[in-house]
Amino acid sequence: MKRTRYLLEFLRPTRLQLALLPLVISVASPSFSGIFEFAGEEYGVDVITHPPGYRGTGTILTVTVGISPLSSHAQEMVIPIQNIINTWNNLIPTVDNIVNEGSNDSLFQFDFESVALHELGHCIGLGHPNLASESGLNGSDRNFTHSTRGADNQFNLDSGADGVIGSGDDLRGDDMNLHWFRKSNNNPFSIATKVDVTTYSRDQSDLPPRNTFAANAARNVGALFDIPNTEAVMQQGVFAGETQRTLAADDVATARLAMSGLDRLAGTADDYSLKLEFAGFTDNADIVFGFDDNRASFSVCEISAEPINPSHFVITRGRIYFSSNISWFFNNTSSPFPPQRSLPAPTIFANQITDSLTLTQNDTVTLTVSLNPGVYVGNQVDYWVRAITPMGTFWLNDRLGFIQSDQPIRAHGGELIAINHFPILNTSASALPAGTYTVTFAVDDNLDGIVNGTFNNTVTITLTP
Repeated sequence: MKRTRYLLEFLRPTRLQLALLPLVISVASPSFSGIFEFAGEEYGVDVITHPPGYRGTGTILTVTVGISPLSSHAQEMVIPIQNIINTWNNLIPTVDNIVNEGSNDSLFQFDFESVALHELGHCIGLGHPNLASESGLNGSDRNFTHSTRGADNQFNLDSGADGVIGSGDDLRGDDMNLHWFRKSNNNPFSIATKVDVTTYSRDQSDLPPRNTFAANAARNVGALFDIPNTEAVMQQGVFAGETQRTLAADDVATARLAMSGLDRLAGTADDYSLKLEFAGFTDNADIVFGFDDNRASFSVCEISAEPINPSHFVITRGRIYFSSNISWFFNNTSSPFPPQRSLPAPTIFANQITDSLTLTQNDTVTLTVSLNPGVYVGNQVDYWVRAITPMGTFWLNDRLGFIQSDQPIRAHGGELIAINHFPILNTSASALPAGTYTVTFAVDDNLDGIVNGTFNNTVTITLTP
């Protein structure tokens, strides 16, 4: 059966008043993620916007989220809003977060939880990674990476040799990029272990070789990185019958960059962590959800903010409204945790088996390893392969030889990459004594030469005479 998709854009009326320090910015502003609210020509291209309550000092930042008690659908909003609070609090980057078939959403309804997840992102400071409707452009041109118009006062839009709008080879003339990209690979579907200005940049001179503009995390760009069915939650637009209830790497990286504080360096005294807290049915929370047909034709986030300094704004109030004229689907099931397909997944195979098997000494033993790097592709990590055998403990070294040692020996140190059935052993079982062999393939979450085995998989071989 053909699936019909309906696209409505998130409209975001902007009322903004700005003043420095005593001055208050009162905005319902156009959104800019991978970049931040208020970043642009009017307030400055380097602006980072923070959730309510941040004042430049390290803290656990508690932000209350409520539901307007007199709003229509108030009770139906409870579970979806509790789910999105949990999602933003945990900041787990995922892939495959676009679900068309198999979700509990109705084919012809819009998923309230997915839209609410997007709008709550605006209310904690994130905007659209693409040019979106606030650019005044039409159709697919809105999917180019967010930027200013440049000195010629117009957007220069050329999708480059790959023909994919929003990718790293776009030719944008004198447009000034507003999207914070990962310096090492310009891949918005991956995330660095440490997120701050040492690993992310807005400056186009920091792009990796053969890249001409910052890539955004649109679903068509994901296909170029061999990451299908994935898109940043903050990308503008939603389809009926589709759910998107988990974050992509770009969403998480942008939020974590803000959390590196005023100095934009992770691990310093001005860092903060975000704790969204459900306040129940109240109009007095920092961020309040409700239905109001006078304010929203679909959904809208209205925010007020004030500057901490010229490059950092803090939201003071957030209100999110939905239209009752839209057919909404309200999820009534708590979201599973942790979400799937986010973390690296190493796998070791013995004769193509991944769990346990029994062989005789007349057989051949073949070991191969595979690795799905998930959203941490490109991070620097340690690789380890350990075999516990009747003869003692052996480790695979960097020359693909198993060495007996009571001390760990690293197989490799370097980038986390995709591996597909890479052979590490092919030998006759007749050369091995009977007994049990337990072989583990592991990768760490860092590169320090110390075995952590953060992500691992084990296969057990029983060898009989």
